[in-house]
Amino acid sequence: MSDRHTGPIVLVARMKARPGKEQELWDALPALVSATRQEDGCLTYVPHEGLDDPGLLVMHEVWQSEEHLRAHSASAHLRAFAERAATLTVNGIEIERLAEIEL
Repeated sequence: MSDRHTGPIVLVARMKARPGKEQELWDALPALVSATRQEDGCLTYVPHEGLDDPGLLVMHEVWQSEEHLRAHSASAHLRAFAERAATLTVNGIEIERLAEIEL
């Protein structure tokens, strides 16, 4: 990571529901979001639906540190959601890791 990064870890997780599986993917969200928002180090965890593509689900996440993100990645509720998402999405969960740039 560059020296410009001094703050939290930001993730954008994207998934595209398989045709006809949109509601099943949406139905899996409340348990994941509720459990994740209670995790230590979770600063933001917000699901978004594509306006131009209602089958698109994008999760905006902000984690206090890399350690908190690793704990989340190992959590039972995320693993269960990821297993379910593998059957409900076109390409699984695509994750972009970001950090705010100090200018």
